[in-house]
Amino acid sequence: MTIPLSSATAQEIPNPPATFAGTVTVDGHNVSDGTEVVALIEGKVCGEGERVPGQKGTWTATEARPEYGIESGDSMYVVDVLSDSQEPGCGTDGATVTFLIAGRPSHQVGLWKAGSNPLNLTVGTPSAGEEPTSPASEPETSDDSGFNWWPVAAGGAGLAAVAIAAALWQVVRTARRKQA
Repeated sequence: MTIPLSSATAQEIPNPPATFAGTVTVDGHNVSDGTEVVALIEGKVCGEGERVPGQKGTWTATEARPEYGIESGDSMYVVDVLSDSQEPGCGTDGATVTFLIAGRPSHQVGLWKAGSNPLNLTVGTPSAGEEPTSPASEPETSDDSGFNWWPVAAGGAGLAAVAIAAALWQVVRTARRKQA
C-alpha cells in the first residue's frame, strides 16, 4: 500500500536567521546586563537579544579575549534576526536591519544575510575610534568563509556560544584583512 504525500503534510525547512553579535556601548560606556537589544526590518521587530533561552538582553564579558578584540567588562549581545520564511516581513538577503538599544536607535545598521554577522553597536556619543555605519558604507557582515554554524545550532547545541565564536572569529579575520 502506498501512501501519497500531500503538500499539506510536507513541510518546508525555513531559511536560517541572520545572527548579529558584538559589543554594545551607550554614550561611550558599557551597559548593564540584561539591557534590551531589538532588531527591526522596516519597523517590524524581527529579533531580540538573548544570550541563552530565557536570558534576554546583554551580558558582561568576564574575561579578556584580545585575539577577538574583547576586553573584560565589555557588554556583549547576540540577536537572531528571523528570515522571511520564519516570520513574514522579516529578513531577506540585503534587507536593512536597524537596532534599538534600551529603546534608542544605534548608529550602526546591518544588512540581512543568513549566518554570522559581527557588528558592534553604539548609541549616543561613540567612543574614540568607533564610527557609525550605514548600508551605503557596507557594514561588516559575514563572508563566505565556509563556516556553516546553522546545522550545529539547529541541533540545539549552544546557539549563543556557536554564534558568538563565529562572529568573533570573523571580526578578527576582517581586521587582519584590513591591516594587510
